Amino acid sequence: MEFLHRLLDKADLILAGVVGAIIASWWSKDDLKDLWSWVIFLLTGIACALYLTGIVCDRLAVTDPSNVAGVGFLLGAFGGSLLTAINRAIKAADIWALIRSKLGGG
Repeated sequence: MEFLHRLLDKADLILAGVVGAIIASWWSKDDLKDLWSWVIFLLTGIACALYLTGIVCDRLAVTDPSNVAGVGFLLGAFGGSLLTAINRAIKAADIWALIRSKLGGG
């Protein structure tokens, strides 16, 4: 029950993250080929907005509540896109070649 109360306290950040991720998904249509990838994109945007907004606002000294929601929107928009780019880079990298080169396997 306490978890739901904490989520309700941050409903504005969740909503800002959802809207940001939905808008950002428009430009990531090539990477979001099925429903599952779109849901993951949306969830990562929400998670970035929910958990990183406080850290970013503290670093930037943002205290106005309307600006905090704006930071949540931007983190929701860029969070899904950032994790999509990281996923694409991991898929493109030859991890086994890197491991072999570090272990001396040639």
